[in-house]
Amino acid sequence: MSSNTPAKVTREDLMRLLDGEVTPEERDALESLLEGSSELRREIALFRSMKEDFQGLALVTEGDVSVWGRIRSRITRPIGWILTVTGVVAWLGYGIWALVRSPSAIVVKLATGAVGIGILVLLAHVIWDRYREYRNDPYRHVHQ
Repeated sequence: MSSNTPAKVTREDLMRLLDGEVTPEERDALESLLEGSSELRREIALFRSMKEDFQGLALVTEGDVSVWGRIRSRITRPIGWILTVTGVVAWLGYGIWALVRSPSAIVVKLATGAVGIGILVLLAHVIWDRYREYRNDPYRHVHQ
């Protein structure tokens, strides 16, 4: 707060007063300080205004989603997965074909294969862990 504000009153105290989280003794003390300080009255007016603005906000619920939004999500997500999986399979197939047909030494081919297999194993492990975490998540049915 500014230098004109009494040091013993914090912003948290003012917010607690607005939220009704103070004891009656604290409320009386804060109100008496508010009467004597225009800076505190200005601060609490700002906090009151912000509180009203935040309470006026509404979250979009599942019922507020338009029909086109649901259609779009039902179409684009599967198409995205299909294209991604098809692209990865084609890319891996071409990579394996190019590696097998290349004139490189067998050691280079084995090392490259080991790196590729290692990355795939790590990716599969991460996906499996995320799946297990999702299955056991108590908040998975909470909509934002």
